[in-house]
Parts: sequence; C-alpha cells; structure tokens
Amino acid sequence: MTYRRDLERMTTLSSRDIGDACRGDRLPGLINRCIDELLELTELADEALSDDRIEEYLMYTQEVSAWRETAQLLRLMAADESLRGARNRRGAA
Repeated sequence: MTYRRDLERMTTLSSRDIGDACRGDRLPGLINRCIDELLELTELADEALSDDRIEEYLMYTQEVSAWRETAQLLRLMAADESLRGARNRRGAA
C-alpha cells in the first residue's frame, strides 16, 4: 500500500501534510482536521439540499466523501506499526 499516492489522489491535504503523515507525524491532528472538514461540509450539504441547490449538494457530498476517506486512511496509518516504529527511531536519534 502506498500511503502517499493514496493521499495525493484524494486531494484533501497539502503536500506538507502528506509528507508529515507519511513520516507518522501529526496524525492525530490531521485526523481531527479531516473530521472538522467533513462535519462542516456535511452541514453545508444539508443546507444546499434543503434549498434545492442540487449541484452544490453533490459537490459538498463529494468533498465529504474525500475527507471521510482521508480520515480513514490516516487512522490506518496511525495504527501502522512501521510508521510508529519509524517515528520512534527518529525520536531516539
């Protein structure tokens, strides 16, 4: 599995954020950011739907999906022993 390629494909995080995540750095903060984004976008999608702005609704739901997928991948990365081990080795150096 190539985390970097998958994160770049989702186009949600900056290249700096992706680099940090692939080193196992800042994962909890990045996960929280994803959750914040998807909650905000879900609210915007609900508003758009209630106002019959269907194109906006579809755009927001696609964004929500991308942020949800990013959060899930970051959670997998946080549980990945190889990333945790690399972070611990850097900290000990």
